[in-house]
Amino acid sequence: PKKKQLSGAEKRRKKKESGLKILPLKGSLNKFFTSSSNVDVSEEQGQETTSKHENSDVEVNEDGASTGEQINFEVDADSTMEEENLQPSSNDEQEDSLSFIFDPRTWEVLDNSKRDILIEKGPIRVPDLEFEKDTIGRHFSYAFYSRKLSNGEFVDRKWLVYHKGANKVYCFCCKLFKSKLSKSMLASDGLNDWKRLSVRLKDHENSVEHLTNMNTWNEVRLRLSKNQTIDDDMQRGVAKEKERWRQVLVRIASVVKFLAKHTLAFRGSNERSYQDNNGNFLGTIEMIAEFDPVMH
Repeated sequence: PKKKQLSGAEKRRKKKESGLKILPLKGSLNKFFTSSSNVDVSEEQGQETTSKHENSDVEVNEDGASTGEQINFEVDADSTMEEENLQPSSNDEQEDSLSFIFDPRTWEVLDNSKRDILIEKGPIRVPDLEFEKDTIGRHFSYAFYSRKLSNGEFVDRKWLVYHKGANKVYCFCCKLFKSKLSKSMLASDGLNDWKRLSVRLKDHENSVEHLTNMNTWNEVRLRLSKNQTIDDDMQRGVAKEKERWRQVLVRIASVVKFLAKHTLAFRGSNERSYQDNNGNFLGTIEMIAEFDPVMH
């Protein structure tokens, strides 16, 4: 028997359903790439949507034959808004990266560059937070950020960090520069003993380990601000050596272009420099080295 064909209405419905399924997936590949600007991404999406609408104009009748009647598929404003919301922005990615750096739970796995950024900027405090309460109704307070001295003066505890996601407090310098023998909860998993937090903080800030880590933090931060870190001289030496070899490669490339332009042979019977019959290439390098200290 002859194969039954779908009617024109069924074909239109089926095509519209497949288009709606594909539409939310459009642009998902861009999540893995950083766009140069949001304007470029939106313009490319607009061009792709326009071309798809132009190609979707077909002519069909009830039996599937062409009739000259055009069917236009239009995407409503809500679908377009949904599609634009799927596109990641570079600002969101930067905010995610910063939130990752300032999360105390990730400080043990940061690389050197992110660690330096964290040391330079120091801990960040978010104002007007609603602190989570424990089972007996206790919670962290902004009053813990200050320490009252015996003379009545208040001193800011710059080292104290509260993280809302973990609902715990940490010691900034001890978390970054702690030793293997450290047993303080403020330097490892965090502390949420709100009932005895005031006493625990006083004991911690008077400990030798905390004072040592505070000095280390201040010293490293000062060196980073003045570019006087321990490996600064080493980095300068590496950069100087890289630049020297770049200059050597520039001269070698010039020799190669000269010999190729004049169709001269490169090799000789000897492949060692400063020996007889070592060819045009090594001979030209030796000549440049007589006048150029870089090549020498």
